[in-house]
Amino acid sequence: MHTLQVKERAVGNARELRRTGFVPGVVYGPSIESTPIVIGRKDLQVLFSQITRSSLINLAITGEESREFDVFLKVVDYDPITDEPLHVDFYHPDVGSPLKLQVPVKTVGECVGIKSGGILNVQFNTIRVHGLAKDVPALITLDVSDLDMGDSIYVRDVDFGEVEPMLPQDRTIVTVIAPRGLLAEDEEVEGEEAELAEGEEGEEGEAEAPEEAAAEE
Repeated sequence: MHTLQVKERAVGNARELRRTGFVPGVVYGPSIESTPIVIGRKDLQVLFSQITRSSLINLAITGEESREFDVFLKVVDYDPITDEPLHVDFYHPDVGSPLKLQVPVKTVGECVGIKSGGILNVQFNTIRVHGLAKDVPALITLDVSDLDMGDSIYVRDVDFGEVEPMLPQDRTIVTVIAPRGLLAEDEEVEGEEAELAEGEEGEEGEAEAPEEAAAEE
């Protein structure tokens, strides 16, 4: 679990904090009072490089009373020009109550199907799960190395640990598809084969006609 050191702050000095290299924020949840905090911008940037939105963070607050909360990153407001974080919300869930959270999906490995010209189609970049905060994974990693053209990974193929995916078991997460050019070639070949089959049937029918005519005579 990642730890972030923050300080409790007074309300109303957010602009001055930003000018001096800090980012204002707040931590809240159903079982705690909303608490304004301040974080060093560099500390926050380091944290962002190490976590996902479903990573559980140990938030250590110093102030009149030192406290620690396990939290999730909830909302980040960014400056539209500089892209610097302006404000951060952290959410502290009830320890014993399950919650629903989106977990990012990451694929690793190079598909066999891609080497043959296929395209890896990721249908879900995140998957919503249901479970206790301590059991929520920071990342769902899928090894796609063995996938060939037309192969897929379904929800039922993934180990979600102690949490439950909120998708049907037969839902496709990733699949290897043929490129359009290859599909067009396949369709063209199928069309030619169909025409050839029709031609052969026609020739057989024409060969039988004279025999029928002779029989009538």
